[in-house]
Amino acid sequence: MFSKQHPFWARAAGITALGLMLGVAPMIAADRAPKAGAQTGTEADAAAAAGQGQEAPLIVAHRAGTADYPENTREGIRGSLEDGADALWITVQLSRDGVPVLYRPISLEEKTNGTGTVAEKTVAELTALNAGWNFRPRGSEETPYRDAPALLPTLRQALMDIPADRLLFLDLKQADPVPLADAVVAVLRDAERTENTVIYSTDAAATGRARDAADVQVAEDRDVTRKRLLDIALAHECEPSPAAGTWMAFEDRRKITVSETFTSGTAKSEVEITPWDREAVRCIDPTDRVNLMAIGVADAERYQDLARVGVDAVLVDSPRDAVTWKYDYSS
Repeated sequence: MFSKQHPFWARAAGITALGLMLGVAPMIAADRAPKAGAQTGTEADAAAAAGQGQEAPLIVAHRAGTADYPENTREGIRGSLEDGADALWITVQLSRDGVPVLYRPISLEEKTNGTGTVAEKTVAELTALNAGWNFRPRGSEETPYRDAPALLPTLRQALMDIPADRLLFLDLKQADPVPLADAVVAVLRDAERTENTVIYSTDAAATGRARDAADVQVAEDRDVTRKRLLDIALAHECEPSPAAGTWMAFEDRRKITVSETFTSGTAKSEVEITPWDREAVRCIDPTDRVNLMAIGVADAERYQDLARVGVDAVLVDSPRDAVTWKYDYSS
C-alpha cells in the first residue's frame, strides 16, 4: 500500500440541519499519535505563517496536462513529464470489447474526429481516432494535431510512457463502472503497476469494486471526502481519518447549494466554498499520515497558501505553468 514512507514518496448538527443529506461510507479510524519531533501549537503556527516546515505540494497533471496538450494522450503524458510534472491524472473508460482506454467526455465528437461514445466502439476503432483533433493551444485558433495526430491510447499503451516509480491517478468514468474497474485492475496487475497507482472515481461503485481487489490503491470515496469537509466547514466536527497512506481529493473551490427547510417551505443559498484550509488539514491529517489533493488550483498565490497549510498535491491543468509555482515556493 502506498504511504508516505514509500521510497518514491519522501513526504509524499450543522449539515443535517441545513438539509445536506450526504451518505457516509464506513471509515477506518487510525492512531493519531504525533510523530517524533513534530511541531505542535504555536510552533507549527509560526512555521506555517513564515512558509517554513511545509514541503511544496506535488504538481499533478490533470488529464495529462489538458491546458498544454491534447488531454489523456501519450503526447500529453510525455510532454507533462518533460515539463516537470510530479504525477499524472488520466481518465479511463472501457471500449465495447472490454479494453480500458484514455478518454473523458461522453461524446467522441468533443475531442476526436469520431462520433458516438467509447462504450459503442471497439478498441481498434477507438485507437484509430485522433484525440487531438479539436485541441487548440492557448491563445490560438490553430488545430496543430490535425496534421500530426495524437491517437487515442489504451491504458496499457499509456503505462509504457510513465515510469514505474511515478505516481499515477486513474479516474474511472463509465455508466457501468464495475466492468471498467475489473478491466483496469487486470491491466495494472498484468503490467505490474499496482504500486504507485491510485484509483479514483466519483462513482462509489467503481471505487468499491477496485477496493475489493485488495492489491490496488484506491482513494477515499468522493462522497465521504465531501461529507468530511462539509462537517468541518459547517459544523466544525472532525471525524476519524482513514488508514495511513490513503489519498483524498476534492476541489479547491466548489459551488454548493445549501438548503434549509422550514415548516412553510424551503430556502436555498448558492455559495462557493474553499474547503482545503488550515482547520480541515489539521482535522483530517494532524500527523501527516494521509495524502490530501486540491483539485483545480489555478495560480501561484493559492498554491503557496495550500503549501503552507499542508496540502500534499495540487491537480492542475497546466503543469508547464505550475512547476514555476513549486520552484518559487521551494526557493
